[in-house]
Amino acid sequence: MSIEGQTPIHIAGSGIAGMTAAINLSRRGKTVIIHEKQDRIGGSRDGDFEGLENWIFAHTVPEFFSKCCVDFKALPATPIFDFNVHLRGLDPVRVTSPEPFFYIVSRGTANTSIDNYMANICRANNVQFNFGKVLTQEDADIYAAGKGRAAAFIRGAAIRTDQPDQVHLLLGKAFAPSGYAYLIINGGYGTIATAYKKDRGKTDPLLASIDYFQEIGLDFTIEKRFASRGSFHLSRFWQRSRTVMIGEAGGYQDYLFGFGMRMAMYSGFAAAHKLCGEYSLARSSYRELNFKRKISFANRALYEQLSPASVRYWVERFHASKTPLNILRRAYDWNWRKLLQSNKIIDHYAVRFS
Repeated sequence: MSIEGQTPIHIAGSGIAGMTAAINLSRRGKTVIIHEKQDRIGGSRDGDFEGLENWIFAHTVPEFFSKCCVDFKALPATPIFDFNVHLRGLDPVRVTSPEPFFYIVSRGTANTSIDNYMANICRANNVQFNFGKVLTQEDADIYAAGKGRAAAFIRGAAIRTDQPDQVHLLLGKAFAPSGYAYLIINGGYGTIATAYKKDRGKTDPLLASIDYFQEIGLDFTIEKRFASRGSFHLSRFWQRSRTVMIGEAGGYQDYLFGFGMRMAMYSGFAAAHKLCGEYSLARSSYRELNFKRKISFANRALYEQLSPASVRYWVERFHASKTPLNILRRAYDWNWRKLLQSNKIIDHYAVRFS
């Protein structure tokens, strides 16, 4: 369903997905209003660092931003060409790439956050913001405000430190059963977090990572703790409902490691073209998104089956490779269609078709 003329298009949520949709709609002459329940941009975030992965889609991150009508050159982003991988009981392994693995961006209310960067682009394109307003799914043309059923959990902390810039990835049950933990330090600030599948109640899985880094001499001060959750499901983009679900509300995330920003942006891009009546481009974008999402479910299934010896094998393979980024790219090009049709996998990983 397209929206004709100057009828205002109402978007619920001022996250990455909602603002990408707004930018693309406004550039096509549409009147756009974003309704945000917080009182400012980035109000629901914790000032943490996140990564824009550089391997899921065929386009590199700068190319991808250009495709989504968002200028990448002026974005405060730090390319990461190497990081350290840790397994309990083994020496850390450094993985290095000639291309960036990902780009670090900050989230939240700071002027340097990607949230405010995109908000400024929205304002330059005459997008209106209505803060302190909760817009229901039924009343929205595009819904990008909210998480579905929790399928993964995150516990983390914003830190300050005098350590140099660096990135660490922690793998194995000792740190995050069926998940991973990480430490990002950038410009004296940082984020330490653990992502895991099942909520373990009173036990804070972040403590194991904090203790480990203190053991190896990485000192930092915790300024703020935070907790979040991830929602992953395979919704139908082309559905009878008048509301288009995008971002995490539509299940647009990578299920393997939780990278969600590029999928969120792409879902907003596709939604904008759908509402402008550009159905061919919208459908092709959706097909690519859905394919990548399904592959990520399969990758998650395989990752959780890896033995400690298999994890060590893959870490060493990444370490030895001159182009480790290509290993990740190939992991998202496989045809997992038959595997993902298995009801066993769908049930085990709480994949919802809605």
